[in-house]
Amino acid sequence: MQKARTTSTRASEKPKFESTLTALLAHPTRVQAFCILAERTASPIEIAHEIRKDVSHVGYHVSKLVEIGHVELVGERPVRGAVEHFYRATKRPFASEEDSAAMSDEERDFLTRHTLQLHMVEVARSVDGGTFDKRLSRWLLRLPFEEMDDEGFDELGELFGRMYEEMLVIKGRASIRKEIDPDHETFPATATAMFFETPGPKS
Repeated sequence: MQKARTTSTRASEKPKFESTLTALLAHPTRVQAFCILAERTASPIEIAHEIRKDVSHVGYHVSKLVEIGHVELVGERPVRGAVEHFYRATKRPFASEEDSAAMSDEERDFLTRHTLQLHMVEVARSVDGGTFDKRLSRWLLRLPFEEMDDEGFDELGELFGRMYEEMLVIKGRASIRKEIDPDHETFPATATAMFFETPGPKS
């Protein structure tokens, strides 16, 4: 989940917003399932296999995500006398400043650590699989700011917000090209970005 600026939530909406956010963050398994379903359609069985949890445990948390409107049922498949249900997220794993403000320190820390784990897993898979440097147009950038201030930090937030919106447009255009031409060649890719305050030098 990534942070960017959005318009503020109206006071009349806040109780409902806070209750759904609390429900989403109620258990690590719920967050993991939501992140997977935000990327692709999957069943509780597939999610359980991926995160190495009991199927009934995962199924319970997926049902809770359905209850709060973050996930929807999109398909069914008969499997050995039973029915396997497939879900996808109805919302993106995106935390605005207002979302972050409604979280506790522990909840923000958990989401940060979980998101960083996803970053590291994707990078490791790409490097080990030989795809990270396959395309010369890929980017890998690190830019330390030795003298940052509040105004500059906020400006970076605005920049990253615009970049996120533009990435969604690019993602949508690629999907449309595939929809128009089913034989159009596609491949998986990940765009990742972050900026943060770093600790100062120890005295």
